Amino acid sequence: MADVAILAIMLAFALLGFFMMHRLVLAQRSGAALTFISVISAALAFFVFAGTTPIGMDPLRAMGAALVCLLPTLVGAGAGALLGWLMLRRRFRK
Repeated sequence: MADVAILAIMLAFALLGFFMMHRLVLAQRSGAALTFISVISAALAFFVFAGTTPIGMDPLRAMGAALVCLLPTLVGAGAGALLGWLMLRRRFRK
């Protein structure tokens, strides 16, 4: 049952990133979209670094948060940005 809960959490975070980036790109708010994806990438890099280096965080929790929460969000955000860009391009095509 815990495996299903982990998959549900990963799916929820991926969908959150997907829909957020999709809406930002369709609204032509590229600055906010780039800021969102940059913050997620920086947090992912920080947690991976914290998981491999003894800096005071629990390495297992840091890697768990990075792989369960942040990585699916980043992948979903990339897919949402791509879909939003394709829809925007189709909308303004002559």
